[in-house]
Formats: sequence, C-alpha cells, structure tokens
Amino acid sequence: MLALGRGQADGRTSSAVLEEVWHLELSGRVHGLEGLAARVHALMRPVLLVTDEVIERAFAIHAPRLGANDRFHAATCSVHAITTIVTADTDFDGLEGLGRVDPLDAAGVDRLLAE
Repeated sequence: MLALGRGQADGRTSSAVLEEVWHLELSGRVHGLEGLAARVHALMRPVLLVTDEVIERAFAIHAPRLGANDRFHAATCSVHAITTIVTADTDFDGLEGLGRVDPLDAAGVDRLLAE
C-alpha cells in the first residue's frame, strides 16, 4: 500500500475486496481500520467490477479450499489478465495462471515491485 501511495507500484482491486474491507471496518471488530476502505478506494481506482463474466469464471473454478468471495477474487484476476494476487491466504496457492505474494514476505513484495 505504501508503494501504491508513493506511485512506485501499480495495483488493482475489485468491488468484492472493497466490500470485505469495508465490512471489517464497519463491524468494529478490528480496531484502527477507520477510513481504510475509502483510502484503498482512492489508491486503487478504477475499481474492477464483479461482472457476469467474473461470476461465470468463478463458478468454473474447481478449488475446494476457496470460498465464494475468494473465487470472485481469482476470477476477477483472470478476466483482467492479472497474474499475481497479494494475499496472505494460502488457499490461492496452486491456482493455474495466478501466483500469490504474501504481503508480509518482504523479498516477494520487492520482487513484485521490481517487475
């Protein structure tokens, strides 16, 4: 997020991701998230929409460990030719055409920023 804010990286997010972030923010279960969804939105415009094409691709994903929203995330990446997802969620490992970088893996993030 810091690299995005500094203009050192390019990133995209979907409406499904924003909904998850905003849900956590509004729930009050995690302290310190006030305004996070709006800040993510400002950094990652334009937001990628969950379209009929994304939903159809999500239905076609055969990965038992992925839940519905995670399938939307993977399908959004597929539709928009995004080949790397930044997430700590190891359930994305092994998906064809989609690599994962853990945001806490400094070396992995550095490699991603160097691309």
